Amino acid sequence: MSDAYILSEKELNYIETLYVYTNMEYFCAYDSHPLDAYTDVFRRYFNEHVDSANFLGSASGREWYDMGNYRIGFMDYDKAKIANQFNVEIQYKQKHLFDLSKDLTGLDLPFGGDFSKYHIKRIDVTRIVKTKEDYLTGYAYISPYRSIASYGSTKKVETVYLGHRKSGNVFRMYDKSLELKKNTKDHPIDYGKIERFSKYFGDIEDLYTFELELHRKYLKPNFNIDTLGDLDKVYSVYKEIVGKIRIYEDNDLNKKLLKSNNRSRIESLRFVEHEEFKRVEKKKYKTSESYLIDTVVSLIRRYEVSKKVLGQSDKYSIVDKIASRIFDGKDISIEIEDNEDVEDYKKMMDSIERIREGQTDELLRESIKAFSPLHDPNLPSEIF
Repeated sequence: MSDAYILSEKELNYIETLYVYTNMEYFCAYDSHPLDAYTDVFRRYFNEHVDSANFLGSASGREWYDMGNYRIGFMDYDKAKIANQFNVEIQYKQKHLFDLSKDLTGLDLPFGGDFSKYHIKRIDVTRIVKTKEDYLTGYAYISPYRSIASYGSTKKVETVYLGHRKSGNVFRMYDKSLELKKNTKDHPIDYGKIERFSKYFGDIEDLYTFELELHRKYLKPNFNIDTLGDLDKVYSVYKEIVGKIRIYEDNDLNKKLLKSNNRSRIESLRFVEHEEFKRVEKKKYKTSESYLIDTVVSLIRRYEVSKKVLGQSDKYSIVDKIASRIFDGKDISIEIEDNEDVEDYKKMMDSIERIREGQTDELLRESIKAFSPLHDPNLPSEIF
């Protein structure tokens, strides 16, 4: 059976939502103190945009500003150092992306550089069609997604979700005309958007949205898509995912064919042409003992610097304690050469105990997380 595709009088393809982040270390000149370099980047940025910056408030550990074409979230140096996240988050506005071409030519990059410096956090690839056919009401779907949810009334479906947002990959379909006309406290009418769509389609009647929402946690491990420089891959992934979705009339005949596992005989439509995309091959491996030890050591080091509790101590002191608990019974020996080292070891362990007594279980959680690749149910409940 040859593929048929949904019909439209006119359609528009674009990126509806785009969230990215960039590591500030890309733009810092470390010929001075790191704090000064980090602050200098912010100072230069605000000096250039002081007239357009509008403070929105604080959220998720960042201070947010409205810069016209995008919102930008900064984390102060001390918080960034503790979190070990020297990045700035940028949320582009839909009205800015609307007129951009497929490769986002002219996209405003706040700190300069190229697309490879801006990591994708979330991107929504959107298709809006003008059609007399309501492809939501009275239709069902065959797709790679395990779940489906529909919202609306018994007579008319307004929104359909395939998949869950928490997975980082969800496809949604909804009545765009209805959305544009709806006026609520949380979502007031966007007259600017109505004007833009009216100019493109002639009016805002009979509009439907088909949209794929993709998050970093899905794109990075499955397709090795990281930065805006990978945009061409994003469009290919869109065809790979959405191209597998089949839409068919939800009638008795098709229900019977589906029940008898005769899906190939169901007359169905597709949204886009399918394009097979090679996923990242996930290799199964057991992490080496030395790697696991080094991972926990680095976490402790980061913790001690952020809390400014532990003094300087040699790496073997920490490794010795970890090895005796995690790899009990295995021949991992670390020599202590003199009494001064023994005293340093005791002081460090006393400091760790004080951290455990006076702080949350953050250190414990982080350490357990470092060993999670093993998926070993017999891991000890305590690291120290």
